[in-house]
Parts: sequence; C-alpha cells; structure tokens
Amino acid sequence: MVYLGTVSDRIPIIPPFAPDDHISAGPLPFGEIFDLDRLRRSLRKPVLEWSDVKSLPPRLSLDAPSSVEQFGCWSTRPPHEKEPFLAHNLLHHLGLDISYTRLPEYIRQDPSLAAHSHIALMPLAQKIYSLNPLTHSGDEILMAPSPHGAKLSPNNHLACFDFMYYASVGTQPYEWQSSWSPVWRHIGRYLEFTEPIIDIVKGYVRRALQVITYELPPFITVHARRGDFVHQCWDVPSQCLAPLSAYVRKVKEIQGAIFVKFGIKVTEVLITSDETDLAFWKEVQAEGWKYIDHVAERTLDQYGEWYVPIIDIVAQSMGIGFVGSIDSTVSIVSAHRVEDWNQGITRMVNWGGRE
Repeated sequence: MVYLGTVSDRIPIIPPFAPDDHISAGPLPFGEIFDLDRLRRSLRKPVLEWSDVKSLPPRLSLDAPSSVEQFGCWSTRPPHEKEPFLAHNLLHHLGLDISYTRLPEYIRQDPSLAAHSHIALMPLAQKIYSLNPLTHSGDEILMAPSPHGAKLSPNNHLACFDFMYYASVGTQPYEWQSSWSPVWRHIGRYLEFTEPIIDIVKGYVRRALQVITYELPPFITVHARRGDFVHQCWDVPSQCLAPLSAYVRKVKEIQGAIFVKFGIKVTEVLITSDETDLAFWKEVQAEGWKYIDHVAERTLDQYGEWYVPIIDIVAQSMGIGFVGSIDSTVSIVSAHRVEDWNQGITRMVNWGGRE
C-alpha cells in the first residue's frame, strides 16, 4: 500500500493491525511497532496513520468513533468472489462505512484467468494516479453497499482497497517473496522496528540465550511454522510437516557459510514456533537450541496478546543467520531482514512432503 502511494503520488494512510473476532487484544497502532519517522526520512515522503487523520477510540474500547465517515472503496476480489473482503473490527474501530466497487479486470496480473486473485500495481497506480486518474468508464460494478446502506462510488480524493495481499509490481505472483521485489527494495527494507520494541526483545533474547553481557553474541534464528500448516496435511501430518531434523540440517549449512563469510563459529541457535506438541520442544532442548518461554516471561500479562508473536518476529530479525519455513509470510520477511539489515545468510525448509 505504501509503495502504491509513492508511485501514484498519494499520501499513504496506514491502518492499525486489527484482530480477528476471536482475539480480544484490540487494534495495535502500526507506529507502535514500526519506526515511521525513519521510513519518512528514507522515503522523503509523508506517511500517515489513521490516528493522524481522525480521533480514534482507545485500543480496547468497543465503541466506534463519534464520527462515522462514508466512503466508496475498490475491491480487488476476482470475479467469482461475490463479496468484498470485510475487515469488520478494523472498520468499526476507524468509524468507516464503506461501499465497495469491483475493480476492472485489466488490473489483474493475468486478466485471462478469471479466478486469479493476483493484481498488478502499475495498472492500479494508473487507475488512481492523483494528478490524472483514469475516469470511471461506467462499467464498474457496485459490489456491495455499505452496512448503513450507502452506495457510493470510489472518489478521486481518497483511494481505498479491501485487500492488497496478492499485489505485485511485475508479472510474477507472490513477487514480494523474492529479495529483488520492488516493494521490499523501496519500502520494506526501510520499515525497521521502533527502539522501545528492540530494547524489549533484546532483553527476551538475552534471557533466552542466558547471556549476562549487554551485547548479544552472534546467533542463528529459526522459524518453524507448523500450527496452521498442519491443516493442509490431511490425515498424515507426520509425513507433511518438516521434522526438526530438517531445520537442524539447514542450521549446519548456515554455520558453515557464516564461517566462510565472517570467519566466526556461531553455536547459539534461537528457535521460534507455534508448535504446541511438547515432544517437539523436547527435541529442541536435546539439540541445545534456545527459545523464548512466553509463559515463564508472562508476556501475555505484561504486554497483551499482540506481543507474543511480535517479540518472536523481532527476535528472528536479529540473527546473523536465519532458517525459515517455505510459504510462510513471516519467514519470508524475516529472511529479507536478516539478509539486508545484518548481511546475514538464510535458508528455507520445505514441508508438505517436498523435502
């Protein structure tokens, strides 16, 4: 979204992270985790949050803002999807009543594939370019009225979209998985974490590695995503999820590559995972690897639900090496961070019986 703003001469307005219905944590401001001042300096462009635009209720409040704005937004959903992507909790928190219009097919990476969810950012930028946007052709279809019954077309002043996960600059789907991705090179690499978050996580890592000095030693981080992947394994998760031994092999590869590149032997390994099986964690301990114990640290009590995964993600970015899980968005972005921020070495572990 920020990249789209830069190429269309628009000011990005970044929403907070909003929870699913089953999470009571409340929205989390983007700028609480990411250093937006640094991003603005790097881009030399303004970047706003919704709290800069209007007064919002407290994070844990169930009330909507006193003023509710009605807008017409675009839906990126493919033709076979009958409804827009509705982020109910987010829109309630922001006090927005949105009507959705389906985007024309030429914004798709491959318009010949009707069920294709992937969209191309350059045609989208052309559609909303601030100085000379493409006028509505008249064949755009109102996809859904707002919850309050409004039927507003998108306007040229504020361009908004329901779902941007499948957006790429070029013709390759999931382009942001690659380190050459323009969105990563021009935006993502400058989205660093705030100093308060870094200080908190360094304390967690220091305790996990049992380090008494202020400076952390070089270490390798691992992200073994398993929790939701298991639902794609049908009846044989043991033959689908990558075993810990697969991560061990990749760690050893990285240790060798680090020695060649930096001339140092790295023995400390910090693993993060959503695995709940105690047998898995016993294997981790047998390898001599360390992990952040959020129960012992009382992370939930001290910081709330958001910070359990956030602390793990920030810790992943601190390694001189990183081993992730293929197809995991968290792993992909953490690998980019380790490579770009730390000049580190990364590997990915396959799953689904592919390794």
